[in-house]
Amino acid sequence: MRFTLLIPDLLPPQPPGGMLDLYHGLHLPDLEWLFARGTLHGNPGLSLERWLLKHYGLDTSLPMASISLLADDGTPDQAYWLRADPVHLQAQRDQLVLVDGSQLAITATEAAALSESLNQHFAQDQLQFIAAHPTRWYLALDAAPELVTTALPTVAGQGINASLPSGKDGLRWNQIMTEIQMLLHTHPVNQAREAQGQAPINSLWFWGGGVFPEQPVAPTLKAQLWADDALARGLALAAQQTPQSLPLNFDAFMAHAKTAAAHFVVWDELRHAAWYGDHEAWRAKLNRLEADWIKPLCYALRRGFLSEVTLHAISEQGCLSVTTARTGRWHFWRRAKSLKNYLPKS
Repeated sequence: MRFTLLIPDLLPPQPPGGMLDLYHGLHLPDLEWLFARGTLHGNPGLSLERWLLKHYGLDTSLPMASISLLADDGTPDQAYWLRADPVHLQAQRDQLVLVDGSQLAITATEAAALSESLNQHFAQDQLQFIAAHPTRWYLALDAAPELVTTALPTVAGQGINASLPSGKDGLRWNQIMTEIQMLLHTHPVNQAREAQGQAPINSLWFWGGGVFPEQPVAPTLKAQLWADDALARGLALAAQQTPQSLPLNFDAFMAHAKTAAAHFVVWDELRHAAWYGDHEAWRAKLNRLEADWIKPLCYALRRGFLSEVTLHAISEQGCLSVTTARTGRWHFWRRAKSLKNYLPKS
């Protein structure tokens, strides 16, 4: 069995100033062993979304909304689809900082109530919002707007001033965003959330627009996909595959892995901590990755249950792939070192 593990933000940029070593004090012997005993390949930086599109043989500029809609049980037709994700815009100094829906504990009931109000308000504009998932909403348009948007993962935890919709139709969509914010400001759902000490859902973020791709979707690696990420699951469905949910840990994966010769796991749990600069949460999740996945898979590799392991550490600053075969256990001269040594060079 061949095992591939995709880990966004395993090698993130160091905090400004260079004084803080994110890996200092972490005990990651098996992860460091994989890097030391494997064959390394560096590549230019890519976001998770663009890496996945490339992996499935698609142009990295292709729309993501229509593909992720598949994973949310939607049926993308030839409409132009936009993601219209619920967010909280937080005032900080001279700009608004975007907090994505994963941080807001949005319930399905709240999503349904808010989207219904939006649909009533924008009925005359023929805009219909679909809350297919509490944190993933969609909007179908009859015609493609001349619009440039910024992917939500790129702007999460950042100021939005330089990332607002632009292009010929940018002004109109900024006006729509303002109108949405005014409606959501006084909505009973947000009044209830604020009364309970929760951040209000005070805006939507438009991104990932386009028509479902006509070109064939075929992964470069033919393997069983295990992922919770909506784009990854949508791409697998578009390629006529059946994605599986991300298991709790490697042992749970082995208990459910069938006869497939190759498996591809997208472990994206470092992502949100990296977006918001939450160093302690990032370190805690990295410790969990080591204990729940890396340690048992290294044991399986050494014992011959796996023939090889490929780990892709990806970020927009740089991507590093390491493939470790079972024979790597004999490469004693390759000394393990801190993951800090593998960070992309600035």
